[in-house]
Amino acid sequence: MGFYGSLTCCFHRVLYFTLLAAFTESFISPILPDLLLITLAIANPHNAIYYGLAATAVSILGGLIGYMIGLKLGLPAARKFIPPKYMNKIQTTVQENALWAIFLASLSPIPYKFVSITAGALKINMPVFLCISLLGRGKRFLLEGVLIYYFGSQAVEIFTQHKTDMLIISLIVILVASIIAYAMKRSKKAAPAVNKL
Repeated sequence: MGFYGSLTCCFHRVLYFTLLAAFTESFISPILPDLLLITLAIANPHNAIYYGLAATAVSILGGLIGYMIGLKLGLPAARKFIPPKYMNKIQTTVQENALWAIFLASLSPIPYKFVSITAGALKINMPVFLCISLLGRGKRFLLEGVLIYYFGSQAVEIFTQHKTDMLIISLIVILVASIIAYAMKRSKKAAPAVNKL
C-alpha cells in the first residue's frame, strides 16, 4: 500500500468515526462530531456537502434511538439520565409548544440526546419530532458542509467570527415566526367565539 492508499484508509477511518460520533451524540455520547466533520470536509471540500448530509442522517437516526429510549423508559427514567437543570427547561418548553421546543433545542447548547430522550418520554408525535430534528440537525451539520464546499477553509473563519451573529439572527427569525404562529392560533380560537354570538 502506497502513500495514497494509506491516506485513503486514514480518510475512511475519520469518516467512519465522524459518522459514529454524529450517531451516538444523539443519544449517549458527549463527543461532538463537529470537529471531525469540519476537519474531514476541509480535507476533501468537494465532498463536504455529502459529509454534512451523512452526519445529519445518522444524527437523526441516533435521535430516533434516543426517542425510543425515552418512549420505553418514560419520564421517570429520563429524569435519571438528564440533569434537573436541563430537564425542567426542556419539559416546560416542550409542553408549551413541542414543535418549536424541539427545533430550538436541536440548535441550542442543550445536548441533543437530552432532547431526543425527553421527546420520547413526553410522547411527542414522532413524525413531528423527525421533521423538526431534520431541520435543526441539518442546520447544524449540513450548513457546515455547504459553507466548506463553497468557501473552503475560510468557512472556519466564518463560523468563528459570525457565530454570535448567526445565533442572534436565528433567534430573531424564530421569535418572529413564534409570534405570528401565536397570533394565528389565537385568532382561530377567537373566531368560533364570535360566531356563537
